[in-house]
Amino acid sequence: MARPIILSNGEMAVGLNQFGMVHDLYFPYVGLDNHCSEKAPRHRIGLFVDGTMHWLSDGSWDIRPAYLPGRLISKTVATNHWLGFSVEFQDFVDAETNVLARNIEVINLTNKRREVKLFLHQAFVIGDSQDGHDTVQYVPDTGDASEMILHYKGRRAFAVGGYNPQTGKSFDSFSVGHFGHVNGKNYAGVWRDAEDGQLERNPVDRFQTDSIIEFRLDFAAHDSARVNYFLSAGKSINEARKTLERFRTEGLVEHLLATDSFWKRWLAPAVAIAEVRIAPEYRSNFLTSLLIIKAMTDRRGAIMASLDSSMLKNNPDTYANCWPRDAAYAAMAFWKLGYMDEVKQFLRFAKDTVSHAGFFWPSYRPDSTVGPNPHAYLLQGEPVMPIQADETAIIVFLLAKIIDQDVQRGGRPEEWRELYDNLGRPAASFLAGYIDPETKLPWPSYELWEVNYQTTTYTTAVTFGALKAIADVADLFHESNNATKWREVSRGISEQSGKLWNDKRSYFYRGFWHHRNNSTETDDTIDMSALYGAWAFELFDTDKISRAATTVLETFIESEDTRMPRFENDDYNRVHGTFSNPWFITSFWMAQYQAYSSGDGTKEFTKKVLDWANHRMDRSIVLSEQTDKQTDRALSAAPLTWSHAEFINTCLSYGRSNNKESV
Repeated sequence: MARPIILSNGEMAVGLNQFGMVHDLYFPYVGLDNHCSEKAPRHRIGLFVDGTMHWLSDGSWDIRPAYLPGRLISKTVATNHWLGFSVEFQDFVDAETNVLARNIEVINLTNKRREVKLFLHQAFVIGDSQDGHDTVQYVPDTGDASEMILHYKGRRAFAVGGYNPQTGKSFDSFSVGHFGHVNGKNYAGVWRDAEDGQLERNPVDRFQTDSIIEFRLDFAAHDSARVNYFLSAGKSINEARKTLERFRTEGLVEHLLATDSFWKRWLAPAVAIAEVRIAPEYRSNFLTSLLIIKAMTDRRGAIMASLDSSMLKNNPDTYANCWPRDAAYAAMAFWKLGYMDEVKQFLRFAKDTVSHAGFFWPSYRPDSTVGPNPHAYLLQGEPVMPIQADETAIIVFLLAKIIDQDVQRGGRPEEWRELYDNLGRPAASFLAGYIDPETKLPWPSYELWEVNYQTTTYTTAVTFGALKAIADVADLFHESNNATKWREVSRGISEQSGKLWNDKRSYFYRGFWHHRNNSTETDDTIDMSALYGAWAFELFDTDKISRAATTVLETFIESEDTRMPRFENDDYNRVHGTFSNPWFITSFWMAQYQAYSSGDGTKEFTKKVLDWANHRMDRSIVLSEQTDKQTDRALSAAPLTWSHAEFINTCLSYGRSNNKESV
């Protein structure tokens, strides 16, 4: 299930699910570690009314999550007309401190006086480890700090508190406990203690721990009451406690206003661009997409693919890693909108993570360590490089284009010296050396979809574009030898690119594998990435690109449907028979190509794709990786950073459909 709300300050990130409950909580990196996820119960929320508990997840509530326009501040409204109550949450991760704050208003919808108890539960798997070493304690008011609930293990601690204006207390009752398999028994969690409306006030527990706090509220007819909830994170018990007390003392409203001002200032440049360049019907979701990408960006530069841990239900891993390719496309969206601080921080992250040989591994954790790698060093008995070479190429391309543009606008090349010396030159040298001397094309590597090991059209095109662009930058640094070498390699790729054209299908080969015994396997699968790479990085002439685009449309488009799969017979997450799922990324790619083609019909294609994505965001706030072809239900991770980046790029393409510009 998607995370409709992601809140973040670059160090602490929180994912709220469709019931308004905390499902993911990352600290101290965006994407590492997740102290909640599928391994722990959700942070339940419930109202105890007239002797019965009503959890917001029990199916009787109408729940509407949304972002406040132009801010990473959410408003979730949960209404139960039968019960006669509505609960409104104004949630944010503070821009200045590592605190999740929830400004909660409970509204009595009836014309009678009522008494209720509001319960908020929290459960942790601290350090993303179920080793049973967690501790939870109730901490009384010490005079210099209000009462709180403290969860901790090692160098991670979380403090929970709040404020009830009706009683003047941080909270009115509490209990702590544990969940999971403990001492031969399976425990649901301490939230069960609230179902009779009376908490046992257990003050300490360990193993896998959870806790619950209670707010007692009295209502007149059609009355409302407000309470505050705070959850602070720290790298020590002392830090978490001090952060919570500081936040509580200074007040939620002060921090809410400061966070609101922060996001309005941060988004202002994009708002100005949107008013001029983006069609009015897409502006709101265009800006929300930018905020979502920012929410999944760690302050040290890593841009995470997704923070949605629900994939753990059916997969052994999630997308909570930084894939250099995905991140580079997100950085391009930042770059096009003028967010150079985010772009430079990502490039510094890339500088710190590029290997000594100049290539990138498939993924990285936000602490700059190498992420999980699904690829082998041995394939069909042949030794291979377990990398995706396009990831190195796209970062070289991004860096080169940014340096070139900056210098053209009056910047000094020396300001980019460190990134060029430690990222651009070594990565470009790797690409120039990763060329088969027989074919003059890149050696095979695992391709962008992580399905095949080939010399693909997409990877070849990105490599061509990267070497061509970085050669111009080498000239800026007076490195004529490198400039000449890189141009020669890119020229050789261009001259031999015809090997990738399949005249029988009027399309590009997805790729080929030239084996060490000189035999060659070709793959004539229609893959959308081949068309996009050939067009975006200008490897092929317009005639072949036009013919290939026609083939794609004839292969994938039925009736008025403009949604595109990745490639023929794609069975990843397939739901219905032989139907391949449409992906937002590939649909946006085709829409971008069509936007830059001439004619009203091609522009109408782009509009239909944007309308589809816009409708999805109007309903679910976030874009997933793919959808069910028949039902359009979101599939796989959501939000997916790359999907939102391509939505931004497509909105810009549609807004400037008569002006071809670089990727």
